[in-house]
Amino acid sequence: MLETIGDRCAALWNASQYRCRQAFFKGEPVPSYETLCAEFKEHPAYRALPAHIGQEVIKKAREAWDSFFACLRLYWKGKLEEPPRIPRYWKDRRTRKRTFRVIPVKAPTSYALDSHTLSLTLPRDLREKQGDRLILHTKGVLRFHGTPKTLELRYDRVKKRWYAHQVVEVPEAARKTRPEKYAALDLGARVLAALAVEGVSHQLLFSGRKVWKDFLYWTKCIAEEQARLARAGRKTSRQLRKLYRTRTCRLKHAFIALAAEIARILKQHHVTTLFIEDLTGIREDMDFGPKNILVHNFWAFRMLRNLVEAACARAGIKVVPVEPRGTSSKCAVCGSPIRRFVRHKAVCERCGYVWHADANAALNILLLGSSKGHGAEATPLKPLALRWNCHRWVSRF
Repeated sequence: MLETIGDRCAALWNASQYRCRQAFFKGEPVPSYETLCAEFKEHPAYRALPAHIGQEVIKKAREAWDSFFACLRLYWKGKLEEPPRIPRYWKDRRTRKRTFRVIPVKAPTSYALDSHTLSLTLPRDLREKQGDRLILHTKGVLRFHGTPKTLELRYDRVKKRWYAHQVVEVPEAARKTRPEKYAALDLGARVLAALAVEGVSHQLLFSGRKVWKDFLYWTKCIAEEQARLARAGRKTSRQLRKLYRTRTCRLKHAFIALAAEIARILKQHHVTTLFIEDLTGIREDMDFGPKNILVHNFWAFRMLRNLVEAACARAGIKVVPVEPRGTSSKCAVCGSPIRRFVRHKAVCERCGYVWHADANAALNILLLGSSKGHGAEATPLKPLALRWNCHRWVSRF
């Protein structure tokens, strides 16, 4: 049933894209969403779907063109290196056959989703076999609860499974009235995160050594599969896509557990505000040669930051971005410049304190965000290191 509905969505997508592409190539204005709905109201591909699904397919097709024109304006301004490509059809380039990808559902009145089942409204010609609604058993956990909005069913061709992605309007978490308490988070590549909490003498370091080794192992497996495909004269395969998916999922698993552990620690210490450094654009003009895989491939700081913000939002903790410039080059006690003579060691040139570089940066972010002077919360004690054991973040002790 889902494959049939997905194929009809692909047919409507291709028909609407053909209409927009022909107008674009002829130099005419690309039709708007209202115009497309009016033109395709009697189209066979539109009438083969429920109205709420057909409208969402046309809306996604028009949003693809809005995104194309926005990227094109950025390219004309010189902010993009390569010109964007126009929206394409949903089809397999090798077999030239239509492929289904997404089933968008517009209104929550057209579906019902809980922790066990998903029910969808069926097209009119399919109701004789199944009834008015299609009942599907689901697996997973509903992480957010609130007012349901749109729903998308996406087909994963690597795992050959359907996944439901739901948009939920979650009300803002009610924060209890309590004294302000701050914490700071420094993000890095080898040490994924350094956490400093106000009033806690020891800082927490989340070592990325185990995660990095696991990332290198799957990168080696990907390289071996690419070499095998090159000998056969091919570029890609389902096994190669599966290896890429496995590497990404294992990395994201460690990041999700890291964000959950940070939120648990902050909630335990009754923290109300978390200062996190804003690393936007930090990797521009970075070239480390063979170590580029560490900085440009493994260091997914934006994904980690988003996961930390989501975990803190669920715990009712406010997240405030802070400019990190200069936080790694000065002492958290006296503010003097520090000297880095080993990878993770830093020595203050004035007071002589020996710091862990990431713990020092986290303390500087805490002092900068809370607007306190140097030395107010800075203590150069040995930080506590947490390591990833492929299941959770634990201490060596």
